[in-house]
Amino acid sequence: MPELTQEQIAKLSRVSQATVSRVLRGDPRVNEELRQRVLAVIKKHGYVPDARAQSLRSQRTGTLGLVVHRSPKQLARDPFFSALIAAIIEFAGEEGYHLCVDAARALQSRRAIYEDLLRTRRVDGLILVEPQTQDERMPRLLEEGFPFVLIGRYEPTDAVYSVDNDNVGAGRLATEHLIRQGHRRIAYIGGPRGLFVCEDRYQGYRKALEEAGLDYAPELVGWGDFSEAHGYRWANRLLDLPQPPTAVVAVDDLVAIGALRAAKERGVAVPQGMAIIGFNDTPFCQYVDPPLSSVAVEIRTLAQIATRVLIDLIEDRQPAQRRHIVPCRLVERASTGR
Repeated sequence: MPELTQEQIAKLSRVSQATVSRVLRGDPRVNEELRQRVLAVIKKHGYVPDARAQSLRSQRTGTLGLVVHRSPKQLARDPFFSALIAAIIEFAGEEGYHLCVDAARALQSRRAIYEDLLRTRRVDGLILVEPQTQDERMPRLLEEGFPFVLIGRYEPTDAVYSVDNDNVGAGRLATEHLIRQGHRRIAYIGGPRGLFVCEDRYQGYRKALEEAGLDYAPELVGWGDFSEAHGYRWANRLLDLPQPPTAVVAVDDLVAIGALRAAKERGVAVPQGMAIIGFNDTPFCQYVDPPLSSVAVEIRTLAQIATRVLIDLIEDRQPAQRRHIVPCRLVERASTGR
């Protein structure tokens, strides 16, 4: 049987061709009874829209873009981005969109990718991650009027559409948990300086110390990247101190795993000799020895909201709000038990 056209679907559904087109675009303004009639005909006849023809008519590609500031090798080892990308693919697919992912670590290559995306318009909109305190991407995209949504924080916060955790609150939550366990000398192993997520979690750590009346010790704070190797190096430095910390807040789970490995190699029992907590509650937290306590940041919820807001912007629908905050929660395991 020849493939149906939209005009034939309209006749079989007893609706206009314009209504069929709106149903295929997912327009929420279509009457629900009419939508169901059209969908029933589509299902019965196995109709598959011509993506290329739709793109030409709408001047859209049906593709969302995500540029990750990691090398492909780093990306393969990062459970946070694996979960984030998988969730975006799932939620975008439910709305008929695909995801295009670019990985670029160097600043010049990142600039080239963004300029190419703006010039060619090979994606309909962008999801941005890991914003910096001085971030040139946002002004450039705002100037172009290009649809984008940020997973993270940007100042001023009402300048862009964004979804984020309260990372100051998350840093405080992790540190307060260790304080309640009786720790008084607590270290912070951060990621790159200048990234809002790292700076905010650090500020939460500082606030928790201050509110508990504990002294801040600069020698207990280290900065680097999001790798297991960074956590391993800094934990060894901390354990070499004349007065090592009894607990560590690590900026994410990979860094925490590195700290855990260093402690075990040095014969320091976890948590008796040094408690360790991370962030993101990635799946392997429950499988390391001892299982790792972590602050869960609800990665799927971040991805779902970011995808929905971006598609609303692409399809000229006004999102309900400019900034969404997703709550964090503490997942306590044996690495911080007393």
